Amino acid sequence: MNLKKLGTMAAAVAALSLVAGGFTATAANAASAPQFYLLDGGDGHLIADDTVLEWDSQVLASPGTQVADLDTPFVGTADATGAAYFLAKPGTESQLNTWTASSDGALTPGTTNILSPNLTLSGFLFGQWAAVKANGGDYSLGFAWTKNNGLNIADAGVKFVSIHVNPGGTWTFDDQAPAQTTAVKITTASLPAATVGTTYSQQLAADGDATIAWSVDAGTLPAGLTLSGTGLLSGTPTAAASSTFTVKADNGKTSDTKQYTVVASSTAPTKPGASTPNKVDIADPAKGATTVTVPAGAAHANQTLQAWAWSDPTNLGLATADANGNVTVDISSLTAGEHTIALVAPGDAAFTVLAWDTITKVSAAGDTATDTVDLTAAVTASDLWSLNAESSKVDFGSVARDKSVTKPLGKVTVVDDRSVLKGWDLKAAWSSFKTTAGDEIPDTALAVAPKFYAGYTPVTGVALGMGSQLGTSSAVSTLSTGALFDADLTFTAPKDAKTGDYTSTLTVTLTSK
Repeated sequence: MNLKKLGTMAAAVAALSLVAGGFTATAANAASAPQFYLLDGGDGHLIADDTVLEWDSQVLASPGTQVADLDTPFVGTADATGAAYFLAKPGTESQLNTWTASSDGALTPGTTNILSPNLTLSGFLFGQWAAVKANGGDYSLGFAWTKNNGLNIADAGVKFVSIHVNPGGTWTFDDQAPAQTTAVKITTASLPAATVGTTYSQQLAADGDATIAWSVDAGTLPAGLTLSGTGLLSGTPTAAASSTFTVKADNGKTSDTKQYTVVASSTAPTKPGASTPNKVDIADPAKGATTVTVPAGAAHANQTLQAWAWSDPTNLGLATADANGNVTVDISSLTAGEHTIALVAPGDAAFTVLAWDTITKVSAAGDTATDTVDLTAAVTASDLWSLNAESSKVDFGSVARDKSVTKPLGKVTVVDDRSVLKGWDLKAAWSSFKTTAGDEIPDTALAVAPKFYAGYTPVTGVALGMGSQLGTSSAVSTLSTGALFDADLTFTAPKDAKTGDYTSTLTVTLTSK
């Protein structure tokens, strides 16, 4: 059976009846979903690829080989309550509300025939079929399983072929196999937790036809993460938080959404600041001291706590408080300077600060010593700004009518080494070509194709233009050697030009931005 040409749709196991607003299906076997077959031609014949049909034709002009067996059903699903046939712009077959034209599928309950759309296109009851007939164009012709009284497409999808309509009404089948839409379904069940400061990358997945585009539909992603259009959730989390958000997967025909929660945890507490509670008074260590005492308080007496220090988070290890809650912390690994010391409970994922203060460690013998030396340098520029076109004349020689001759413009040097760089534009303009007798050829006879001069390697920021725009530059120096441009000049003699010697003037202009 050739499924590349859509013709009659014959029902098996079900009959359809028209109701207000859509269709209903009455199944002969309630346990079975309704089924339909696609035949080529209203009389069960194949249609040749080059068959030309009239808009309102009822009989095929030259039917092909007869189809003997109907053995390829298009099976509906339990949510399918009806069917419809349609004309649609390619790519919108599954978007019921955008169909160009549509009509009721079943005309006579209890029969096996649905009105064949390839034979009676004027039978469309709704839409712009008259405009299609008048203007022509490429369309998809098919039928769809419907549900909810025809208000949307059932999961069983659509079947269609491509047709080309000529202005006035004749039309042919295009050689395209029928397609069925598979609804988009997000398959990624959940997302793993993230860690602040650690790279995170998770690819979301979904089933469905065609390319799927992903986006954030609601909520906010964890700070530092982004979702690409291909469904990659990636980045580096910057804050500890629990973020709930909804993503959407869309293939242009159907879509699906799913909510996720990603918990981003820290590997170290956040450096305490002015608003952080539990600030205590830690005495600055004496010169050469390797420990400080943190008065955590009686509430933490005899507890083992985790000590941290900043500027960068530094794990100072575990320390046990005495009976009064005083904790001796080893600071020998810290360099001289200011440090914030904090205590947290071991294993506390929230890193709740129990006691903290900022100290200054004095440099001791053997500590790393530093000193500074100021460095200065004066940058100068030649302050040059110039333009030089090396050639003073370009001769195209003898050019036959309706023929072209191409010559190089020659080297054009731009020097911009000004003290204040602003960038520039290099443009060419030319007049019409004239003879001394007053004959004239318009300036459009000359075409300009910019290029860099042979052997010149442009610096970053200097670029070629197009046509009369020979080149351009951002705020960069060409140095004193300059930027070197050239162009291919092509003169085309009009087919009706008078003979004679024609001249024109080309002017190259350098303009600062």
